[in-house]
Amino acid sequence: MDDVSLLKLGLTKDEKKTFEKKKVELSKRVGSLLKASRADSKNAECFICGKECSSFCNSHSVPQFCLQNISVSGKLYHSGNLVDIPMLDKDKGIGEADTFRIICRDCDSSVFSDYENPEAYCQVPSDKMLAQIAMKNYLKSISKRQLEIQLYRNMAKEFGEHEMMIHMEGIGSTDLREYIDEFKYAKKACQSKWDNNYYLSYFESIPYVVPIAFQNDIALVSDIEGSTINNIYNHLSDYVIKSVHICVFPLANHSVVMMFCRYGENRYSKFFKQFKKLSSEEKLKVINYIIFSYSEDYYFYKGIDQEIFGNESLKDVVKTTSVSVGDNPFADSLTAAKETYDLNKRDTIPNFLSETYKVNIKSDIISDPNQSDFGGQNHIS
Repeated sequence: MDDVSLLKLGLTKDEKKTFEKKKVELSKRVGSLLKASRADSKNAECFICGKECSSFCNSHSVPQFCLQNISVSGKLYHSGNLVDIPMLDKDKGIGEADTFRIICRDCDSSVFSDYENPEAYCQVPSDKMLAQIAMKNYLKSISKRQLEIQLYRNMAKEFGEHEMMIHMEGIGSTDLREYIDEFKYAKKACQSKWDNNYYLSYFESIPYVVPIAFQNDIALVSDIEGSTINNIYNHLSDYVIKSVHICVFPLANHSVVMMFCRYGENRYSKFFKQFKKLSSEEKLKVINYIIFSYSEDYYFYKGIDQEIFGNESLKDVVKTTSVSVGDNPFADSLTAAKETYDLNKRDTIPNFLSETYKVNIKSDIISDPNQSDFGGQNHIS
């Protein structure tokens, strides 16, 4: 078998030393590149209603009330505490956690009102709520890909790596088209009279507050038995990557964890059957492992034990990326990815959805006094 591995995030000790020597210069250069790319990727119209918009709303993926429930003085920890990248902050305020700006204030205030109501989670979420969650997930993914595409273009100009940047831009453009298609489906589902647009494969109400908040769409590479779900290295135009949506919402006195996909999405059928056979504890372990191995968009309770961030197994898992590095262009990247993302490794990292890590001290959870649920200069959804 060809030598192939998946690239890990973070810097080596030597790279950190090099960075420290040129910290000011590199920070300015990266900051300038990001600023230009954000300006270049800015839309002229709201992505939902299509109306011209000069100032977009600062929208969250995870509802603000969930972030408030695990914040301390309005602050949260995130992936920057586990990945060794010097330019990443170690904490974020509620107002800057997992935000994007491609929709207007009116749409942000009205379109997602069903799922952004904490009282709605006293029962199983409706199909309309799932559609709203899917819409929000794809809006964030669209915003992220738009920025990345412009970043690749500007990096090609700045550093001259035209061939690699063109390749990355092409992949990003394919992803963007798929995200837009899924967004349109979710938007239509929000307005549908029927309740058969999404399949809720898992919903669990947990009688304690978990220390993490999460909401995202994730394309699983393989199921629990190792069979392929998505060949993420197949970039042919007729091959479409399929995702599941996973949410972890810490509420005032309990938490909800759920997983769903488009109704009739057969690619996940075997995985859902395997998942259902697991015990309640093992299901939570699988969800926990998926979140930390596939995504970087999770937020921690800031009062969590600091020793967690020194857990080497956890740090190794969260550094995982899907970028394949092989000794030839025909190396078997998919097999390497299936080994890396193997869900049977779920016991190698702490399960933050277990009662062991529940948030105990209510007095420590202090919301940012400058943030409000509705209104203010920047409405957070």
